[in-house]
Amino acid sequence: MTLGMNRRSVLLGAAAIPLAGIQAFSLEAAPVVATTSDTDEVRTTPVPHRYIHGLMRSDVKFQVLLPVAWNGKITILTRGFSGTELSAGAFPTAAITKGYAFASCDEGWSRSTIAASPQDDYYESRQSLVELTVYTKALVQTHYGRAASRTLLVGGSNGGHHTRWMVEAYPLMFDGGISGYGYNSQLTQWGSVAQLVRNYDVIAPRIDDIIAQRAKNARWDPFKERLSPPLTKAQLIALGNIYDIPMQLTNGFRYNGGRWFGSEVEWKSSYNSLLGYLGDSVPRWDETYRPSGGRPTNEEAKLWNPLKSPAYVQIDMRRQDCHGHLARPLIIMHGTADTIVSAGEGEGYKDLVAKTIGPREAEKLLAVYYIPGMGHGGKEFDDLIPAQIDALEAMIDYQQSDGSRGAKAPAFIGTYPREPVTGPGNSLGFYNRSRRR
Repeated sequence: MTLGMNRRSVLLGAAAIPLAGIQAFSLEAAPVVATTSDTDEVRTTPVPHRYIHGLMRSDVKFQVLLPVAWNGKITILTRGFSGTELSAGAFPTAAITKGYAFASCDEGWSRSTIAASPQDDYYESRQSLVELTVYTKALVQTHYGRAASRTLLVGGSNGGHHTRWMVEAYPLMFDGGISGYGYNSQLTQWGSVAQLVRNYDVIAPRIDDIIAQRAKNARWDPFKERLSPPLTKAQLIALGNIYDIPMQLTNGFRYNGGRWFGSEVEWKSSYNSLLGYLGDSVPRWDETYRPSGGRPTNEEAKLWNPLKSPAYVQIDMRRQDCHGHLARPLIIMHGTADTIVSAGEGEGYKDLVAKTIGPREAEKLLAVYYIPGMGHGGKEFDDLIPAQIDALEAMIDYQQSDGSRGAKAPAFIGTYPREPVTGPGNSLGFYNRSRRR
């Protein structure tokens, strides 16, 4: 059933206002132009809703889902590194089933084409998400006849990074966020991937032995308890270089993005994916990295180190660094076996926020949960999206009412306990161990 016209232009407003140096937006002024050019129809699953698909700025594809039984609120999704506006996973079902209007977009770039597309940029996500949110708020007001009372930002992986990055930057636009298995800096994230794959090559002949030993003893320390036959010195060094990857953000904050004990089986299964990320994207991240004079081969991409790239390359990549100036509630859930994005990124962000705004305020605003054995997302995370939304809503209510409504972050989401805001927590991460070489 078609509800709207094809190729309908909608002019919706956005205006920037200052708040202690942070940009915020309202609906009163400069237009955001969106064209619903291909789809505007009723869909019945998982619940009855109006579905709209179209374009912003002529090249940013978006979708909006407007449930019949609207709860008065909006959920905006920021997508994964390899995704499109349709790569929303379990989020839209969870959102519209609960009554939220839901929107996502492709953010204006694609992993597979960005290296050859000078008009596209990773940082374009920031503009696209702001425009999508402004557009969706105005569309919701037009459709339902009243303004949304609350807007959540959610996402996993690259979207998990964007969630914490955007919630920090736009506290008047987003009331809170769910940051699933995300990272803190584009430069440190992809530099760590290159470090992982080149060191994995050294230990690859023994990876099955390492996996088997870890399965026998979750607390096995390869630097104290030798395999039989023992790992070579070079293999032990390579193993340490995977468990221990020092990170530093643009503000000088340091943390460890090494992969955690228990993630070894994921190193093997994720290797080709990690190499694919580098092969697609190193040519765009660093145009100067041309060891053979042309586009880097996969073998060359493994050797890329962004800390050796020219200053302007590092500055560009660091535009997406998180800073820890959190002013809205945020939930992080991360698998301890994640190899694509280390769970150390969640631990690092927890410590960054505590250092930046103080442990007491961080305790109110940030809740971090680890899912043992989960890799880069998974059913365990997806099944708990509704519970994460409920917990986030309670945290927002608690903050906005000065504690008279809602609740603090729960001690558990599902069966997974909340990590302490300061200190090493309960994980088996290598970050809290001294190097054993």
